[in-house]
Amino acid sequence: MKNKIYFLVVLAFTAMSMNAQQIALSSQYMFNEFAFNPAVAGTKNFAPLTFSFRRQWMGMNEAPVTQNLSFHSFVGKNAGAGVQLYNDVAGPTRRTGLSGAFSYQIQTSEKTRLSFGLSANVTQFMMDRDQMITETPDDYAVQNNTFNQLIPDFNFGMYWYGERHFVGVSGYNLVQSTDDLFDLTKPVTNTLDRTIFAHAGYLFPLGESFAIEPSGMFRYMMNAPMSFDANLRFVIKDAYWLGGSYRYQDAIAIMIGADLGFLELGYSYDLGMSNLATYNAGSHEVFLTAKLSKGVNNRSPWHKRNRIYSSFSKD
Repeated sequence: MKNKIYFLVVLAFTAMSMNAQQIALSSQYMFNEFAFNPAVAGTKNFAPLTFSFRRQWMGMNEAPVTQNLSFHSFVGKNAGAGVQLYNDVAGPTRRTGLSGAFSYQIQTSEKTRLSFGLSANVTQFMMDRDQMITETPDDYAVQNNTFNQLIPDFNFGMYWYGERHFVGVSGYNLVQSTDDLFDLTKPVTNTLDRTIFAHAGYLFPLGESFAIEPSGMFRYMMNAPMSFDANLRFVIKDAYWLGGSYRYQDAIAIMIGADLGFLELGYSYDLGMSNLATYNAGSHEVFLTAKLSKGVNNRSPWHKRNRIYSSFSKD
C-alpha cells in the first residue's frame, strides 16, 4: 500500500511539473529575456553568453533542477541570432533541448526599435523508469509504455525597446503537440501546451548613481492557471543591484547582483508562499553572463543601462 501511494504521488508530481514547467521557471528572467522571447536576440550592444542554474524547493527529494546556456548577438545592423541549450529535471522526468533563433529590428523612432523574432526548437522528453516505484514489480504500464519522445516546435516574439524601457510578448510551443509526452495510463496526460509570455519594465534614473526599475511578467499556459510576477530593482552606480519579486500565489524572491564590466552575475532566493512551502526551504538560483563582442561604434555604451542595451544608429 505504501508503494502504491508513493506511485500516485510521483504521478501527481509529474503531471504538475509538466503542466507548470514545460518551459522552466526562473526568478531572474529579466537578465536573460532571450530564454523566453526570440525577439531579444541581437538587441544588446554586446553578445551575452549566459549560464543559469536553479535548484527549486530545497529539502524535497527529486525537486526540479534547471540548467540553461544561451548565446545571442547582432549579426547585422538590423538582425540578430542566437542559440540556447536547456535541461530541466523534475522527479523521474527530464526535458532537454536545443533552440535556434533569428530576429529582425525596425526603427520606430529616433530612440526606439521594434524587434520580431522566430525560433525553432527540438526537445527530448524522458522518464526514468528506474525511479518509478510501483505496487507490482515490473508493472506493465511502466515497462511497456513509451517514455522517450523527441518533439520539434516553433516560437515567435515581439520586443519594443529603448534606452530605458522594454515591452515584449512571445508565444511558445506554437505547433502544440497533442501527443502524450510520457504515454502514462489515462486519465493522466501530458501534452505540450501553448504558452504566452508578456513582459515590460522601465528604468527611472534618480541622480547620477542611483536608479530604480519596476518590471513585470505575465505567463499563461493553456489548461493551466495564469501566473504573473511583479519586480522592483534598485541599481547603484550602474554596477550593483538589490531587488525583490512577487510571484502570484507562489513565492517572494530576493535578488542581488553585480555588473563588473565583462562579467555580470546574480543570485536569487525564493521563499515559497504556496502549500508546498511547508515541505521545502525555498529555491536558489544563480546566473553568470560574459559580455562578448563589445565596442561596436554604432551601439550606445553598455554601462548606460544594466537592463536593456539599445542599438541605435548615431547617424
